[in-house]
Amino acid sequence: MKAIDRIYQVLVTHHLGEKLTTEQIAAAVGLTRGVVSSYLSHLFRAGKIVKSGTRPIFWEVSAPASAFDDFIGTQGSLHAVVDRCREAIIYPPNGLPILITGPSGVGKSFLAKVIFNEAKRLGKITPDGRFVVLNAADYANNPELLSSVLFGYKKGAFTGANTDSPGLLDQADHGYLFLDEIHRLPPASQEKLFSLLDSGNFYPLGENKQPHHVTVRFVFATTEDIDNVLLKTFLRRVPLQVTLPAFINRTLNERTTLVLNAFKHEADRIKQSIQITLPTLLSLANTNAPGNVGAMENQVKLLCAAAYAQHTDKTVPILVGADNGYQITISGTMPLQQLQLLPTQIAPTMAKLGQQLQTSLQSDDDINEQNLLVRQTVRPLTNLTDAMLITAVQQQLQGSAEAILHHRYGVRLPADASFWHRNAVALYCIQVGTNVSRQHEFAPLSDLVRTKYPRSAYLFEHMLAKVMQKDNPAIWLLFPLLMQPVVKKVESIAYNGILLAHGQSTAASIQSVVNNLCGNYLFEAFDMPIDVSIHEINQQVQNYLSTQRAGNAGTFVLFDMGSLNQMFSEIKKTQDQKLLVINNLTTAMALDVGLRMQRQDSFTTIAQASHRYGDTMGTQYFEGLSDQRNIIVSCMSGVGLSEEIRRMMRNTLSGKEQIITMDYKDLRATLDNHDQRFFDKTQFVLTTTDITTDLNIAIINIYDIMEKTGYYQLVKLLTDAGERQADCQHFMDQLLKFFSIEGIRDRLQFLNPDVVINEVEKITSSYQAYYGIELAGKVRLNLYMHLALMIERMLLASHKPDKVTTIKITSDQEHEFFSVSHTIFHGIEVKYNFKVADYEISLMYQLLAPYI
Repeated sequence: MKAIDRIYQVLVTHHLGEKLTTEQIAAAVGLTRGVVSSYLSHLFRAGKIVKSGTRPIFWEVSAPASAFDDFIGTQGSLHAVVDRCREAIIYPPNGLPILITGPSGVGKSFLAKVIFNEAKRLGKITPDGRFVVLNAADYANNPELLSSVLFGYKKGAFTGANTDSPGLLDQADHGYLFLDEIHRLPPASQEKLFSLLDSGNFYPLGENKQPHHVTVRFVFATTEDIDNVLLKTFLRRVPLQVTLPAFINRTLNERTTLVLNAFKHEADRIKQSIQITLPTLLSLANTNAPGNVGAMENQVKLLCAAAYAQHTDKTVPILVGADNGYQITISGTMPLQQLQLLPTQIAPTMAKLGQQLQTSLQSDDDINEQNLLVRQTVRPLTNLTDAMLITAVQQQLQGSAEAILHHRYGVRLPADASFWHRNAVALYCIQVGTNVSRQHEFAPLSDLVRTKYPRSAYLFEHMLAKVMQKDNPAIWLLFPLLMQPVVKKVESIAYNGILLAHGQSTAASIQSVVNNLCGNYLFEAFDMPIDVSIHEINQQVQNYLSTQRAGNAGTFVLFDMGSLNQMFSEIKKTQDQKLLVINNLTTAMALDVGLRMQRQDSFTTIAQASHRYGDTMGTQYFEGLSDQRNIIVSCMSGVGLSEEIRRMMRNTLSGKEQIITMDYKDLRATLDNHDQRFFDKTQFVLTTTDITTDLNIAIINIYDIMEKTGYYQLVKLLTDAGERQADCQHFMDQLLKFFSIEGIRDRLQFLNPDVVINEVEKITSSYQAYYGIELAGKVRLNLYMHLALMIERMLLASHKPDKVTTIKITSDQEHEFFSVSHTIFHGIEVKYNFKVADYEISLMYQLLAPYI
């Protein structure tokens, strides 16, 4: 056997198995890869084998031409349907009846004829077998006539039946009978049919002795819900049911092919080439009419008829659609395979890419990693697409980028031709490789992109709105490829900037100037009618801010005229971000704010700088006591004590709240002269005096927190404000220690209160831990003072003659207390070289007995 024949034999052997690469074939025949590659090229040119894929290329034996090759979707979304139909054709001895369901105009009749042609090609029916069609809807009002047409009749069966007449079943013997609109078949006729399906026998109308026997294959079709219109006994005899989807639910690849095929038929009809524009193709491919494919084909006929009336000269191609310089030429002799714009593997490729990007985003990978994923996917598809369409898509994409990204937002993408060609290929693959019915699978991807890259995603959506004819979540597959060069720059802006102006293009003009001078997306602009309400303005602002970064950096709103306070208050109602509003908008003002935003000046710096724009400008950036969440501290004894409490709060709490100290008289006046909104950011007031007010503000007396009720109230206020329980306890301990030190400072003769307070705090904690109790603040304060003075008494007593006072212990609890106390006091006894007397321990017991 010659080497080339051996290679072909290897492929024939694997015809029903997997496709083979050049390396696999070379290994099987024992030849070098170069020699095998040469022979494979000869076999390919001879039409004996076909190849697919790139790097590696896969080879297989050419399959014989199938009638299904003319059925668009055979290798795509209707692959499973075609497989089921093939099974019905070849199943012995006479195949299986098939029921095709689906809305009107989806191609049920065409599929029935293809099934017939394939059965004849395979030799499953005789060469002279016929394809007989009956539309039951034509006889909906005359069931007897329908029965006679279908089953035939005997002479004398009814008035006018002068001779025997065969029915359609007899005509379809050894062929196919296609019963369309089967739901219009009356129950009696259905019963006759399922008897025929069982035995091949039926009785013509008027015959009750001698049945007719036929070998007929059946294809049924209906647009209705079969469970409601067909007998269950009939349905049990039709085991194979397939459904054809609506036109709009086919992949865009298949829809565009169906459109081009319709134009091909019209070109053949008028014997003239037809040119259509890309927008026309996509518009027809997105037809969503009740007539489905039929409705689309009617639109094509009308377009061609209108164009033909204008161009009857056969030497001039008919142009359908507005001339934008990008036409697709279709002739009546063009093979269907040439109309297939992309290979069917693009759909699963796009689905896989979507999953990979979702995983990458969830892993918080860099945009470069996501860009590489898309580039790797698009690269092998570059040479598989229609060059003319890619050129058109590229023009659209670049035009939209120039008009939107650059002109409005000052963001410029690379001018490199390969960059734009790569993006055009990717966009086109996304459009033709994603099914409408499965687009929801890409929704999580769009959410992830918007979350991680909110500003870039906003620009991306605006730009693609001019390219995509309808919303398709799969478009987010393009984001890493198109936006990667500018993402870092765009996302570096931490602020939100908004320009509001009355007129058709006032705000947009200033936006374009400022964004382009700064070379980045800083401001969005809203041009408003002169009679727009403040509520409508605020709604636009809220809608915009919902798409942007939800951080605490701040928002800058610059507007041309109106009430400053009203604008600030209206926006602030629904925004927790820092907000600066400036009225009497000018280009110079917007540019100054933009430059400060770009160099990441602090919000306060930008807000304070806005005061220098001139007397005609007004600015506002907070309302009320403060623009931050705050706690007010005010002590009647003076600001010094308030400042000390603020210091303790700063050292122990998280710092989320601003601590504001106020003189007591100022606090009283502030509460009396302002409404609730003035204190919207105030969490509570901490003071040394009981204060009453009509405002809904929590006011805590510092001395009340020495009791459990006051303590828990303060802890709740702090935890509600976002503080941790442990930090609250730390603050309380510091506060208690502070007041203890102040209380004992003047009573101690020589001990340093700042040192001894740590000792008494440790002793108190030991008692609480041992007995599992939590002493109220006032009890602990009393205990701190007692212990501090006791330590000093013991030091003084250690230098005097020892006077022993006998203490009578009367209970087991008291005995245990003395025992554990000696252990607790051991540390200070060693440190200060004294012995704590039993009398002192008995005093301690009197203090703590009610709580243990």
